[in-house]
Amino acid sequence: MNLYDNILSFQGTWRPYQSRILESADTYLKDGKIHIVAPPGSGKTTLGIELIRRLGRPCLILSPTLVIRQQWLQRIREAFLERDDGNILSDDIRQPALITSLTYQSLYSGMSQADEDFRGFDLLRTVREAGIGTICLDECHHLRSEWWKALESFLQQLGDIQVVSLTATPPYDSTPAAWKRYISLCGEIDEEIIVPELVRDHSLCPHQDYVYFSRPTREEKETISRFRRETGQIFRELLENESLKKAVVSRRGIMNLEDSADELLEDPSYLVSILSFLDSAGIHYPHKWLKILNIHSLPGFDIPKLEQLLQGMLFDDTDSYEWEPGLRNDLYRDLKRRNCIERKKVTLLVNPSIEKMLVNSAGKLESVRQIVLTEYGTLGEDLKLLILTDYIRREYVTAIGDLSQPVSKLGVLSLFELLRRELPPKLRLGVLCGEFLILPAEAEGALEKAAQTLLIDSGRIVFREMNDRSGLPLGYLNVTIRGRRQDAVRLATQVFEAGYVQVMVGTKSLLGEGWDSPCINTLILASFVGSFILSNQMRGRAIRTMTGNPKKTSNIWHLVCIDPEKKDKTGQLLGLKDTLVSEDFAMLSRRMDGVLGVSYTGDIIENGIERLGLAGDVPAPKQVEKINRDMAERAADRESLRQKWEQATVINRKMEVADECGVPKENLKPGVSFFNLIGFQLMNIFVEIFTISIYTKTAHTYSVFSLLAVTAVSVLFLFLTVRFGAGIVKLMTPLKRLKAIGEGIRDALFQTQQIESDTKVVVEEEQGLMFYVCLTGGTVREKDLFAACVSEFLGEVDNQRYLLYAKKRWKSMQNYFCVPELFAKNRDEADLFAWIMQKSIGPYRLVYTRNEKGRKILLKGRKHAYANQVRQAEDRMCRRKKRVKGALE
Repeated sequence: MNLYDNILSFQGTWRPYQSRILESADTYLKDGKIHIVAPPGSGKTTLGIELIRRLGRPCLILSPTLVIRQQWLQRIREAFLERDDGNILSDDIRQPALITSLTYQSLYSGMSQADEDFRGFDLLRTVREAGIGTICLDECHHLRSEWWKALESFLQQLGDIQVVSLTATPPYDSTPAAWKRYISLCGEIDEEIIVPELVRDHSLCPHQDYVYFSRPTREEKETISRFRRETGQIFRELLENESLKKAVVSRRGIMNLEDSADELLEDPSYLVSILSFLDSAGIHYPHKWLKILNIHSLPGFDIPKLEQLLQGMLFDDTDSYEWEPGLRNDLYRDLKRRNCIERKKVTLLVNPSIEKMLVNSAGKLESVRQIVLTEYGTLGEDLKLLILTDYIRREYVTAIGDLSQPVSKLGVLSLFELLRRELPPKLRLGVLCGEFLILPAEAEGALEKAAQTLLIDSGRIVFREMNDRSGLPLGYLNVTIRGRRQDAVRLATQVFEAGYVQVMVGTKSLLGEGWDSPCINTLILASFVGSFILSNQMRGRAIRTMTGNPKKTSNIWHLVCIDPEKKDKTGQLLGLKDTLVSEDFAMLSRRMDGVLGVSYTGDIIENGIERLGLAGDVPAPKQVEKINRDMAERAADRESLRQKWEQATVINRKMEVADECGVPKENLKPGVSFFNLIGFQLMNIFVEIFTISIYTKTAHTYSVFSLLAVTAVSVLFLFLTVRFGAGIVKLMTPLKRLKAIGEGIRDALFQTQQIESDTKVVVEEEQGLMFYVCLTGGTVREKDLFAACVSEFLGEVDNQRYLLYAKKRWKSMQNYFCVPELFAKNRDEADLFAWIMQKSIGPYRLVYTRNEKGRKILLKGRKHAYANQVRQAEDRMCRRKKRVKGALE
């Protein structure tokens, strides 16, 4: 008997992926667990409720936040509940019902009794008495350490239960041990749904990311200039500091290579900072260092190298120097006083306080204004725009309606007031955060009506008219809803969706995750959150489809403040090209690495900031205005966006995400096997020619023995030619060498049970310069492991535990390969990896780099790697990229 018969029944239409999962649910649940991965907005909650209904037992739903906890109950009421006698739904574990929705924090409090509300409460007994047999884990990647332990203990003690796990962002980048722990809790991933598939099936709307660049304000520029002038002055002072020169010369081993050469080569770039300082100060140093480092000359001494030198002298390597009495303390205090030391880190190039200032730059206020104007100009009354930011900025309460108070900080109230002052009055604004709810005055009746619909007592709602300094109404109401905060969110959402608000400003903590409002068609991320999990959740607010609007598209805007730096003397000392390194831009790059979307330049679905038409470097100042104009033009052409998605998804009807590792040609030099095969074949040819020449000279004797001997040698020649020739052909080109390496790594992962699926290694080239390898047919986790191992294997030598090494016999031979960290935990696994890889690269020797002999080989590899860096060979590094491909590609 199913307890939910005549109680729960889905009242909508299943999406294609939901139907597919439900058809296979019985198979997936054979181990008592079902684990589904799908992006925000895809309908995971609805799917989870249906799985709970089909399992037919009382259920406990666990969520990361209060908003999501209530969202589950609200969704059940809206789409499933046929009747409610008061015993069907609960959000209080002390009074459980058929379905009880809790937060992970509540479970932890109940298990640990750390909260006074749970003192003396027996959680496990209550759950058992309620007959709970299904546990639904929503977004369990959020689990803090203490939550995780409580949940594991809870599930172990319950015993006979079935687990439904739903998430948008599994911890693919976790360690093998952490991944194993995650999978043991949730079960193996049964289905993973990707955003492009949902856009193709019209379960998510077509969407695109855009970037709006801003510059610091005048005051912020002055702060930056003061800091740069100060660091430039420090640079000049220290170059002339005779005591510092003596200290640097005293560094152990710098003047006598026999003493500490190996130790100094542990960090080649630090060594170069010492040598560059000595060279700049006109102090003689042993030029043998250049030969050891494999470079022709030292790079110029600048502030980045001074920063690295001082970091070593003051903190990381201080005992290696002979200091004059008091010199180190005086230097430390002076740099600290000048804000150039932060938490035991020398910061001459980029000061953390300046980074923070730029991330929260007031220049972004103008960016938001311009974006809102652009989107309003395109959509007009149809605009439904959400701005998510980090701070409320309570101090701006008094600035609302007071034009004498400037708006100069990024936050909820400051953004509201800026837009209220500078945008057309007919554009309706709103505020929704933990402490404030501000709505247009004409929304009062709609809010009261919504309260009746949602059975919220209107007596709990207080409206206060907002006035300017002269007492004239601003046309907005400050609304207070006494009681649960979730009620304010529900009411504001209904008013927003009814069209009384066009631009809603809120905090990411309240609205960035779990808040559903499908009408949103524009999102501005005025937040400095860079993590994939949180930014993915925030993006999910905008990409839901909307009933009655099949042509909906969404624009997602990211704000980046860059610091234009002219190439003056200070800029040269700073080691800058056109711009200071932008933390904002780096954060955006991290965001885009985790997002699959359609490319600006073609009908390709891929990740990375390059798909937005931006290179990996911060744009030059002269490019910024043009980029902003281009972004605005693209954002206005929503029809083209829809067509791009249609074309990209039609091409790829059956989709698979390829996690590609791009390798430059330079990193695919032939290995030992290739040259051995060439040598064997040349020897084979020589023997055959010698044999034929001997036979020709003695042919007149008509010796049967000679004839048989020549025949035997010829047959052997043909056999060896086929064998060696096949090997040579297999490894002749960079593409074929990459495939051989990929197949070796795939086999190693399979042997160690890191890969269990039926997989295939696929390679392709791009203009003969870049070569890509990926794994097809496996799980996302397996593809990620494969790409990571290829990237590490072909990467630069740094401080790996194990290397594969062969003495260089030919100039173009690759003599170092790095053993991936996954196989470097112990000698047995490293030996197995080396043995498997010999089929692809030949007889390379496994080297343990933590002993004296192995350390010397590691240092040689590091010198080679540093020489590449000095030659600015960034293009030599392996690159990771994800692309969506069709099954036939």
